[in-house]
Amino acid sequence: MYERKKLAAAAGAAVLMLNAGTLPVHAADQNKKVRLMCLGDSITDGFWLPGGYRNTLCSLISENGQESQVDFVGPNWGGSGYDPQHAGYSGYSIDNIAQENSISGQRTGISSFAEWMLGEYPADVVFLQIGTNDILSLYDLEHFGVRLEGLVDTVLAELPQDGCLYLATLPVMDATNNLYISDYFFTVESMDEAVESCNAQIRAVAEKKQNEGKPVVLAEINRVLEKSDLYDGVHPNEAGYEKMGVFWYARLNEYLSGEPASETTDSPDQPAILRGDVDGNGEVAIADAVKLAKYLCCDGDLTEQEAERADMNADRKLNAADLTLLKRAL
Repeated sequence: MYERKKLAAAAGAAVLMLNAGTLPVHAADQNKKVRLMCLGDSITDGFWLPGGYRNTLCSLISENGQESQVDFVGPNWGGSGYDPQHAGYSGYSIDNIAQENSISGQRTGISSFAEWMLGEYPADVVFLQIGTNDILSLYDLEHFGVRLEGLVDTVLAELPQDGCLYLATLPVMDATNNLYISDYFFTVESMDEAVESCNAQIRAVAEKKQNEGKPVVLAEINRVLEKSDLYDGVHPNEAGYEKMGVFWYARLNEYLSGEPASETTDSPDQPAILRGDVDGNGEVAIADAVKLAKYLCCDGDLTEQEAERADMNADRKLNAADLTLLKRAL
């Protein structure tokens, strides 16, 4: 069953407006800014589109009057948001990769400087997405999870008591585009298998840390993006980055409100659905947004299938973030 997060009754007159600015800050001191580090590779950096998903994330924070609550941190700058700081590094992998061990050249690992960086730029919340370049390098994918766990442990050691690490799965990659994906080493099928294998290891790391009582939340980016959301077979296109921004905004508000995240457990073998097509007529239209808005205002019900199609960010919750993403899809 889906969890419904109601909109205020007054929202019925403006069904396409998002109003999350009154959410309480997670920290005890509500005047304290939450320090957010977006950490990862080129997708975090914003390859080809400066700022990437952070543009949408910042825009939603600004639109909802939350700039005073969120301080982006990191040594890098870029993008159109109100706060351009970040820790995205194009071409980087989990650990250092020597040239002789890579099919795509030498790589620098984020783990080699993560402790220093978090010491210099302390964060309360870290959005971590890393590993795409490990796959593109075809580097020891059997032990992908071991390397990732080492980096996760480094990040966790630097977080404050009320901090949280959101560990993202990897987006799909499309090996029909050979700009960055070697057609000598990868087929469409083997690339899909590599992404699936690494994501299984990411989920296992997240589950292990949760069982250890660590503040780790799995962030299922893989279930938000499709191959049609890619710009070059690896990096998201503008619509893909926008989907990611809305997804991360929902995760941020879960932290700010103190609500635990809930990730979908849908089987990857299930047929693809057209997210946003709430009424199931085969297209995404204004009527779908109105139907979702009425549901959120408790002025209607959705079947389980309709709720799944309305769950734009695939987090098994229906709330204002889904309505915003649906509006943007229109």
